[in-house]
Amino acid sequence: MAFTFRFTPAHGVQALGLAAALAGAVVWTPLLLSSAESNTPQATAQALAARSENPALQWFSNVATAPQIKVTGVLTGARGAVAILSLNDGPPQSFRVGERVSPGVHLTAIDGDSVEIERAGEKLRVNLDKLPDGPALPLLTRP
Repeated sequence: MAFTFRFTPAHGVQALGLAAALAGAVVWTPLLLSSAESNTPQATAQALAARSENPALQWFSNVATAPQIKVTGVLTGARGAVAILSLNDGPPQSFRVGERVSPGVHLTAIDGDSVEIERAGEKLRVNLDKLPDGPALPLLTRP
């Protein structure tokens, strides 16, 4: 049985389609895989500070916002000191010295009544929240 090659118009359309797909892949692959240079100007610190107050802009910003940190407690154990911190009024979490509290924010020191947080090269001391003084209780012993 001999093989005979027949070229039909359908084969021609298929060959043209395959050539167009290959040409598209050859042209677009390097363009899509290369990184583009950014031509946007750098924003000043004052402009960023003014924009950071708007919650809608914070949703779409790639700049990390400063978390609200509340020191709930400080503990000392055999493996070192631990700070109990509440971030943005969330549930308390434990952190050790050197751990990342949130993106761009690290815990640098733990003292008896405060913790030290480093954010963008700036160190900030956050004091432990003190419990309010309770009411005076009557003596429970006989005079």
